[in-house]
Amino acid sequence: MILKQIKNYFYKIVKNDDDPIEAAKNMVNSIQIFVGIHNMFGDANRKMTPLSLLGALVFAGSFVYVGTISQTVYLINVFPDKIECFKAMNCLSSTCIPLSKYIFMWLSSERLKKILDMSRQGLKIIPDESAAKKKMLTTLRKGRYVSFLVIINQATSHIFYLVLPLLFTIFGNSRYLPSTPGEIFGLSGKYESPFYQISFILTSIATGFSAINQTGYIVLFVSLLSHELGHFYAITETLNYIYKILNGEETFERDDVKQKIIEDKLKLCIKHHQFIMIYHERIKNLYKSVFGAHFLMMTLVLVTTLQTMNAWDISNTLLTGVTGIMPLFIYCFGGELLLIAESRMSTAVYSSGWELMNPRQAKMVLIMLILSQEPLYLTASDIFIMNRETFGDVAQIIYKIYAVFN
Repeated sequence: MILKQIKNYFYKIVKNDDDPIEAAKNMVNSIQIFVGIHNMFGDANRKMTPLSLLGALVFAGSFVYVGTISQTVYLINVFPDKIECFKAMNCLSSTCIPLSKYIFMWLSSERLKKILDMSRQGLKIIPDESAAKKKMLTTLRKGRYVSFLVIINQATSHIFYLVLPLLFTIFGNSRYLPSTPGEIFGLSGKYESPFYQISFILTSIATGFSAINQTGYIVLFVSLLSHELGHFYAITETLNYIYKILNGEETFERDDVKQKIIEDKLKLCIKHHQFIMIYHERIKNLYKSVFGAHFLMMTLVLVTTLQTMNAWDISNTLLTGVTGIMPLFIYCFGGELLLIAESRMSTAVYSSGWELMNPRQAKMVLIMLILSQEPLYLTASDIFIMNRETFGDVAQIIYKIYAVFN
């Protein structure tokens, strides 16, 4: 009975095309509620409860204690030992990433509410039962599929991170902890009973916090990106339909009806493109600061991971590597998809058959063509553009830094 309810819940989230905005909100809220963020989108009917506040204090408090505080103290104690410093810096930078995401999620509810209200308005722009609307809904559904893959990835990597040292402890001769290179502050004998059990519990809670919060953050990004991509695809679909009309693939008994449909579709495309420009600016401003901070921290994570690869256990190396690479890859890959979608829309504008239109319609196409020449892209602090070239450049920089230290 319980498994059936869980199955129906996830099926509703994935297939909910009647209200994809609510589906996205439910997915993110259902993740973030476990770390105490009860109201991600500024809903008036969702209030902070004592239980959610307690969850925030327990999860976030354990994470800050095990990660940030303990690793800062350890870094000071082991300085200037090169390898141990790199280990401490690796843990410290790895904890700063989910912590910054947590702060971002707490502070963004009002801005997210406005963005999702705009998303709802954008869906209303697209006519029902049109090919553009079907394309939009298909894109949103694919975004939800990707979100589930993110959830599976995060759950698998963090469970592996916790289970592996536990197995080493049970079947080996020594005790292992799934995280910190040095002592947890205040628990000097962390491998001795009862300190080992306390340390393991605290580390498990901190790891759970990291996994849940980062998963919710990435799912939110994927959801917003899929909405923006869907709007580009919808405009491209409408322009392709105009091309079919002008080339005789769609026939009409009267020419005035044909011209009226073409003009209405062009007006819709212009209105839709205006919406995207405003919508994109809101998302860009929402993420540019946190992207900039993450670029710096993730670069540090990957550099220190390479430095400690031969001196640390494999579970920690794998988790920090995944923690550093996957968000960076998603940011850059998502930004690249956005640039590609806009490029295809621009091509569809030029290829819409403007040479067969009357002067009024051709001028409307010209307006869209001019506006689409200014690309819409995501940035890290208005310095780096999120695309595949940036991902490659960061990989090269990380290797160069690694080579310098070795």
